[in-house]
Amino acid sequence: MLYLLSAHREREAQSLLDWTRERVHKGGGDDPPSGSIFPRFGSGGDKPDPAAMQLAGASLVASNSRIKELLPSIRDAWEKASNEDTRTSLGLLLANAYAQTENGPELKTVAAEILKKYPDSYVALGLAGTADGMLKDWKHWSDLLEPQITKHPDDEVLLRLKVEFAEAKGDFVLGRATEQVLIDKGKGTANDYNNLAWMALFDGKVDADTAKSAQQATMLSMNSTFAELHTLACIYAAQGKNSEARDALLKAMATANLSEPNSEAWYGFGSIYEQYGVNDAAVEAYKKVEKPEGRIGPTSTYVLAQTRLKALTATAN
Repeated sequence: MLYLLSAHREREAQSLLDWTRERVHKGGGDDPPSGSIFPRFGSGGDKPDPAAMQLAGASLVASNSRIKELLPSIRDAWEKASNEDTRTSLGLLLANAYAQTENGPELKTVAAEILKKYPDSYVALGLAGTADGMLKDWKHWSDLLEPQITKHPDDEVLLRLKVEFAEAKGDFVLGRATEQVLIDKGKGTANDYNNLAWMALFDGKVDADTAKSAQQATMLSMNSTFAELHTLACIYAAQGKNSEARDALLKAMATANLSEPNSEAWYGFGSIYEQYGVNDAAVEAYKKVEKPEGRIGPTSTYVLAQTRLKALTATAN
């Protein structure tokens, strides 16, 4: 659609937008800023409006590196918006774009405005926290979260936001403890068990309970997905259970229909090679873990691979 606009084929772009609009719904429920951003943007009515269509297109690539080139026009529209709802919609788009491009200062400004309008919004709280994480303003992020958790101690969304806070800060002890609170309250999902196990790889706290959490994640998932099986494989490798690690990793690849390892699988194989003491092969495997486009999450497989590469390089020297 953006290509069609750049080629001045507005009618075709509008048709594509209308087709997409029939298939994407806003959602949101009790949290007004939540749901897809795309339905918030029109295409200018009967007469094609290239500027309006570009904003609608931008909302579809907000989590893509392509958003960077569209940022100036989004910012300009946000600054000029006089209608409150329009400004909020543009603010949400702008906030997501700043999160993708890791512009913490600008994200903080936009997120603060959204949070002021929707103080109880999970989405607004998450965006504000993301900005604080980029700026390493842990106190401010904690000061936003803790009063909400104090008021709603059983709120699973707030507890998962606290997990995100802990991960960004690198406090994996706090992250695992918070996930455990969710599990103890009977609200643990397959993703919670999986995340509980995965975090242990970042501070080397893999133990028998970690393996049980990874196993529980695979059991809770209706059909064990790549994520759960991959975590289980990496936990087994960290425990020196190389045969079990290899089996789990191959099953993970099968669930994702991978004929060749992807970045995550290469990390798993690197862990197994390292356990066998074949460090050259481990280094080569870790080097195949590709750097993600845009923002790199604190618990990305790429982060783990880079950590192991530094450790093996230091040992070799």
